[in-house]
Amino acid sequence: MAKQFDVVIVGGGITGLTVAQQLSARSPGTSFTLLEAGERVGGIVGSYRRDGFTVDTGPHGFVVYGPGGVADLARELGLGDEMMVAEDPAQRLFLLSDDRRLVPMPTSVPSFLRSSLLDARGKARVAAEIFVPRRTEEEPFFHFTARRFGVRAARALAVPAVLGVTGGDARNLSVDAKFPFIRQLERDHRSILLGALKETWKQQRAAGRRLPRLPKFEEFGANLFSFRGQGMQRLIDVLEKAVTEHVRLGSRVDGVDRDGSAWRVRVSGGEVLEARHVVLALPAYRAAALLEAHLPRFAATLTEIPHPDVRVVGIGYRRADLAVQPDGIGFLTIPTERTHILGTIHTSTIFPEQAPPDTVLIRTLAGGVQDRGFAELSSAEAVEVIHDDLRRIFGVRGAPVFSFDHLWRRAIPEYQVGHRARIDAGLAAIAGLGGLHVAGNTYHGVGINDCVRDARRVAGEILGTGR
Repeated sequence: MAKQFDVVIVGGGITGLTVAQQLSARSPGTSFTLLEAGERVGGIVGSYRRDGFTVDTGPHGFVVYGPGGVADLARELGLGDEMMVAEDPAQRLFLLSDDRRLVPMPTSVPSFLRSSLLDARGKARVAAEIFVPRRTEEEPFFHFTARRFGVRAARALAVPAVLGVTGGDARNLSVDAKFPFIRQLERDHRSILLGALKETWKQQRAAGRRLPRLPKFEEFGANLFSFRGQGMQRLIDVLEKAVTEHVRLGSRVDGVDRDGSAWRVRVSGGEVLEARHVVLALPAYRAAALLEAHLPRFAATLTEIPHPDVRVVGIGYRRADLAVQPDGIGFLTIPTERTHILGTIHTSTIFPEQAPPDTVLIRTLAGGVQDRGFAELSSAEAVEVIHDDLRRIFGVRGAPVFSFDHLWRRAIPEYQVGHRARIDAGLAAIAGLGGLHVAGNTYHGVGINDCVRDARRVAGEILGTGR
């Protein structure tokens, strides 16, 4: 006879773990199990620690903004006192120029006017954004940025921003799906610049400030946090501990079948579990395989979502071996043959405790849609290539004292034009089945905050319908 549960959660990444934790905390009487095919939970969220260095394998921290995200989850788990804010340099970001100089990204009107990223004509075109009419049809992020701020700004800012964060292509990424708040500014105010100012002044007046002023960079919610001692792995460890009796590792799911009002989950090895609710907290392409029999059109939609391969490479040096010391949170790059790096995090600058004293730790993202061959390098080759790039940028004279490399195959979903409409249609179809749920970075945002909020959404749907 099949084992029976109220809920079966398939997938033990940050989303699946949060669904489990929410069920346990909000409804202790709910019976559930979490099935993870691998030998560890956490998915891409985690940390590698050795010789005093800590490299986050996925997200390098979390930004505190809005309710229901990682910060709130951490406090619920008793981790509030272990949250640490990044050092002040985290408010500065750089762009690697063609001649391998690190140019500050402008964070205010005066710094924008002084910046060498755009020439006078490019700056004038950005200023002219206030006269650009609104447009309602969906468009790629690059085209949106070029239309509103000019092609020069799109090439200098939009392309590296997308590549350095997700490894994706700004020419395919939907601004409506990935940055809906930016599109909303256009809908509500026509101008992005004027809209941002109006929204900021509205918040300032609500806070009791009589005279409006221009917003500062750090006031846009750019408050980056991590956890003392272990980096992002700390969050995963505490989540796992909270639901450990319900977690089953090495349990791959081969199929999900409907049986009257219940769902039957077929686990590799022949075991069958029965539940009123099943949560597929999986990457899009893995969820698609389990949805094929029930919703073939939605399964095809999920299968077609691009997921570029990316590598995380962390390299540590003796501080004295660098002619140029890393400043700011890191730097982004414009696609070029001069470097394989998409973006870096200056880990030891923003979180000094994650590297030994008198050392520097730099974490890089490489690969993506612009450099697909980088994923085929061996670990030693990848480290050597990134070391060579960093050597030229920072004037490194010595050999690395630490290195780490991890290749993420099909890492981050790329929300292409039409994504939001296709996903909304699929979610409506899922709801029509009753008892089957999907959650994760495919549906409402790719960030860790988005995943936590999506997990809360699904837990709420389950508990709202009764067990």
